Amino acid sequence: MFYILIAIVSVSSLYFVVPGVIVAEETPRTFLTHTGLVIQTTGEVIDPIGYDGDALDFDPEKFMKDFDYGEITVLDDGTVLREFYITARDDQIMEVSPGVFYNVWTFNDSVPGPTIRATEGDLVRIHFTNEGSKPHSLHFHGIHKAEMDGVFESIGTGGQFTYEFYAEPVGLHLYHCHVHPVEEHIAHGLYG
Repeated sequence: MFYILIAIVSVSSLYFVVPGVIVAEETPRTFLTHTGLVIQTTGEVIDPIGYDGDALDFDPEKFMKDFDYGEITVLDDGTVLREFYITARDDQIMEVSPGVFYNVWTFNDSVPGPTIRATEGDLVRIHFTNEGSKPHSLHFHGIHKAEMDGVFESIGTGGQFTYEFYAEPVGLHLYHCHVHPVEEHIAHGLYG
């Protein structure tokens, strides 16, 4: 919680002006966090002039509730196998703010990518397809076999790879494309 507060205050006190590129006005804001804690910013927040916050149909809670549980099969030994299908694309345009469009790279046509849900001990099998114009991969945070980590192998255009690992340890783990430059792939939306 403390780190979230610091991030909000830090971001809200920044002020950038790029002549001829961004027209902005300062607007003080009060933020409501997920816990219900109200934080009054000490600085100013830059909003595009005329933006009322309702121009885009976006529900941030969708990604906290819309889970992909995969196709479930119980193996002969009793292990639960969850199979997922993830496709990377890098040819979509998304309106990220009213009138501001960005070339997003997506997992399953979404930024962030799908929330994959499994129970600790499940065998997770992810069928990855790269329909993008650049090499991509999946790197799962957590402890997995090196050959399933997505760090060393990139999947070329039209390529496929099947990742398989046990859902361990318990927790909330991020995943993202790990092709270098990693920052570019994440900044364009290849994370979940």
